[in-house]
Amino acid sequence: MQYSIIPCVEGDDELIADKLNAITDSKIDFEDAIEDELVVFKVTDSDGNIIAGCNLIINCWRVADLDILWVEEKCRRQGIGSSLIREAERAAREKGCRFMTLGTFDFQARPLYEKFGFSVCGTIGDCPTKGHTHYDMIKSLDDPFDESAATSCAFEIQPGDEDDAEYIDDKLVEYNWSQVPAVHDFEWIGRKIQDDNGDPIAAGFAGVNFWNIAFVEMLWVDEPRRNQGIGSNLLSDIEQEAKRSGAHIVMIDARDWNIDFFKKSGYTLYCTLEDYPSGHNKYKLQKRI
Repeated sequence: MQYSIIPCVEGDDELIADKLNAITDSKIDFEDAIEDELVVFKVTDSDGNIIAGCNLIINCWRVADLDILWVEEKCRRQGIGSSLIREAERAAREKGCRFMTLGTFDFQARPLYEKFGFSVCGTIGDCPTKGHTHYDMIKSLDDPFDESAATSCAFEIQPGDEDDAEYIDDKLVEYNWSQVPAVHDFEWIGRKIQDDNGDPIAAGFAGVNFWNIAFVEMLWVDEPRRNQGIGSNLLSDIEQEAKRSGAHIVMIDARDWNIDFFKKSGYTLYCTLEDYPSGHNKYKLQKRI
């Protein structure tokens, strides 16, 4: 049977997210799950202006991701970044997190993270552009908190809110673009396949960022329609659209139950996060297009 791949419309992303969450619920025991939470810390100057901050995302499986860490250039090398990392770690431990993860580039703060116990668990060369490198890093929180490693800081670490988080995010983007200029605006890609009643039987969503890196956020095929090549055709269509938008690499996260599909589709494993969540692994894959 032939299927037509068409653009997604408003609301499709929420529908597909619900369907994917239902699959995850059936695969993983959520007995110890918590609500996702954003934890923000900031540092301000005497005028109340934010000069540094970090955004920590604690997910439902008690894994903390240090999503953003930024310190204004004139305030660096004063222990602020170190203090923010320590405060984020304390918060993660208080929430019962087992480990912390983060992603960083060669022009960011890998040496600082290594100083505080993070180790590289995945590497992608020529990312975001040729000559640069992206690193995934991880730190176990099983060991007791090491107060002796804390760095003194003359600035007070304060809790922040969502507006602060957005500001900190924007400032890191500004710094990143000063190191590797943006190519274009962020672009979303949404594709779906419908049955005769207009109901989706498969859908996928991806984004192409300002450095022409594509991320497949969701890919779903209704269970009775699987193993018919629908998912492969849909993924291929999304990759082609990403390439037309300028993307040179596609990245995706996978789990135990779908990693083989992506490997068969030409994706290469570059990072494995074991026991994430407990009893399962999280895999990070990439494909040059």
